[in-house]
Amino acid sequence: MNLMECVKNAFQNVFSNKSRTLLTMLGIIIGISSVIIIVAIGNGSQAAIEEEFESFGTGSFTVSLVGSRDIDTRDLLTMDDYYLLEEMEGIQSISPTYTYHSAYVKLLDPRETNSATITGVTADYQSLNNDTLLYGRYLSNNDVNMKTNVCVIYDTTAQKVFGRADESVINQQIQVKSWKGIKKYTVIGVLQNTDTSQIENPDEYPDTIYVPITSAMKNYYSDTISNLMISVSADVDSDQMKDTILATLEEFHGNEDKYYIMDTTDMMDSINSILSYVTLFIGFVAAISLLVGGIGVMNIMMVTVTERTREIGIRKAIGAKNKDIRFQFLVEAILLTGSGGLLGLLIGWGGSYLVGALVGIVPVMSLAAIIGAVGVSMGIGIIFGVTPANQAAKLDPIEALRYE
Repeated sequence: MNLMECVKNAFQNVFSNKSRTLLTMLGIIIGISSVIIIVAIGNGSQAAIEEEFESFGTGSFTVSLVGSRDIDTRDLLTMDDYYLLEEMEGIQSISPTYTYHSAYVKLLDPRETNSATITGVTADYQSLNNDTLLYGRYLSNNDVNMKTNVCVIYDTTAQKVFGRADESVINQQIQVKSWKGIKKYTVIGVLQNTDTSQIENPDEYPDTIYVPITSAMKNYYSDTISNLMISVSADVDSDQMKDTILATLEEFHGNEDKYYIMDTTDMMDSINSILSYVTLFIGFVAAISLLVGGIGVMNIMMVTVTERTREIGIRKAIGAKNKDIRFQFLVEAILLTGSGGLLGLLIGWGGSYLVGALVGIVPVMSLAAIIGAVGVSMGIGIIFGVTPANQAAKLDPIEALRYE
């Protein structure tokens, strides 16, 4: 029997009982589609994170105080550190930040408030954070020097506070309430909020209000800053600059190992690594259904061998060899699992875009995952089809012909 005739017979035998075939393939379909969806969403999440971090540009990092109890007052970061590093050669942009979380901004209805984060920054912060200005202007060095009560807000905040997010909100005042009293800030600029989750669910997130860092520190009684955001020139060795900055701060404060630098690239690599492990683990759990599906294929093929015992006897009686019988049943098992793999691939392809639309992630298909999924399904057919195929090949033709 040639290959084409063998495949033709396999099609007829496998799909003669469509219901049983579909139920047998179900485990393979679920396993393959689950793996495809998980990998596509995982790759999409990594791509989105990489795109977000790339917006900060290369060579940018954050200097912070280590989270240790062994910290003295002299170790705390202050504006003096900013003035010191600002003059360092090779630094392109630098902005100290001071963050105050326990605040509430009054909304359009003055009886309503929403939690807010007051973030004190300098003029360089816009380029470091890659913010897009829609209306007005950003904070200036003069605002910082004069400690003026001005602010820059996102368009989502403007919509909640003023009921609109256009140029008319410029020079309007917002009220920020905290246990330290009510502070009024004049809006001088409106930024575009690109965070999809905040745009879709604005009430579930605190509003970020950018003010001059000197104003924030004065209004909320702080002498220290939270961290320093820095970007270096393209022709500067980033790793060497980080070592220089740490050495400069340690010499200035007279301490050691009190500060650390988080590079955007390091952050991206860490998050991607975590996502890869999570995707791998969930994918492994989903792949267990492939094992269950393979066992189901072997079970059905063994039942098929029993049902076709007389047919096997007739084929052997007219000259079919053991290898022909073995090959016939292997082809049927591969066809069964391969069909399930292709269906699972199509369902996984469509399902990944459906899940992506629900969670706000653009899925990224992996050619390796697609080839691997189809290959695994075919491999399952071979692995779990060997035993039934061998069982069929070893049948005695005389006993098979006498089987009822």
